[in-house]
Amino acid sequence: MTVGTGAAIARTLGFDASEASWADELDAVGKPPYEVILPRSGEASELLRRLGVPETDAAEVVATLPSPATLPEWWWLLERSCHWLTLVTGDPDMSHFAWPAWVGPEEACPLQRRCFMAHVFLAMVPHTMAWHRSRGIAEDISRASMADLGRHMAIHRRTYGTTGVDAAWWVTVCLRAEVFDLGRLQFNWFHLGVGDGSPWWYPPEEAWRRGVGFRPGNFCVGVHIPESGPMTPAACDDSFETAKSFFSEHFPLTGQRRRLATCLSWLLDDQLADWLPAESNIVRFQRRFEIVPGSVEDDEGILEFVFRVPDPLDHLDTLPQRTRLERAAVAHLKAGGHWRTRSGWVDL
Repeated sequence: MTVGTGAAIARTLGFDASEASWADELDAVGKPPYEVILPRSGEASELLRRLGVPETDAAEVVATLPSPATLPEWWWLLERSCHWLTLVTGDPDMSHFAWPAWVGPEEACPLQRRCFMAHVFLAMVPHTMAWHRSRGIAEDISRASMADLGRHMAIHRRTYGTTGVDAAWWVTVCLRAEVFDLGRLQFNWFHLGVGDGSPWWYPPEEAWRRGVGFRPGNFCVGVHIPESGPMTPAACDDSFETAKSFFSEHFPLTGQRRRLATCLSWLLDDQLADWLPAESNIVRFQRRFEIVPGSVEDDEGILEFVFRVPDPLDHLDTLPQRTRLERAAVAHLKAGGHWRTRSGWVDL
């Protein structure tokens, strides 16, 4: 069945300008040279369960599965999304598409859109897992890493009360075989200053002065803190040790004597140490890293991660104040301060 171009798809589905631009990019990618396959409803339900997707959300994902006959425009988008992802799998130097966010309640975003990233995930799981196997990555690590879909669907449910995928762009990083769950922490691989994975970093002359490991193009590992319980020092120690052996085995350095683990996060804002106890998990996590000079103001970012409610800056007076972190996040802003995203590094 002939559906048309990206522009035609965008018109039919009522896309806005940014969504239409994304459809145009997919049009340029084209249809894949292989058949895109979605699992049947029963198989899809079981796979979503293994990926940790909440039962209510899984049912809606299955109910909206597209096919060439029933939803040809969505199938067109699915095929080309999978094609692009398989083209860039294992290549973190390729830039990311600006994937539509498609989050929120029904009145803000229809269900078919909110489920689309989960449909892509179901179609891509065999391709990503095959890449993992080609690198000798253990199945338990693969399974844990792919379960990021369930985590981000649970976050969407917690934030908006509906089915959807929070941070769809990050889920594509998982599908590209760039991020791995290694205990309490996640780690992604990239090359400094290449692609979209690089953190806020030193000026070029300073990076070169610091030597191998710090320079543009050097192999690097990003550190991420998923929502999966307390980030105790012992759990983080175990993750760093696991990451050291994991990347040495599966991504051995060539012509590079030093590998850094970097982190770009509001959790590295040293102002948190003014509000939290010195032995809190967050402050102890900060002390692992040497902080790179400079920052980006990001009040929305910390509130989003701490509270998981829509538009938190508009509701400072009604945000819950149950924990030290919740109280600190609000009090600092009410005192006239601003939260910052900072970058730091540690040897791995």
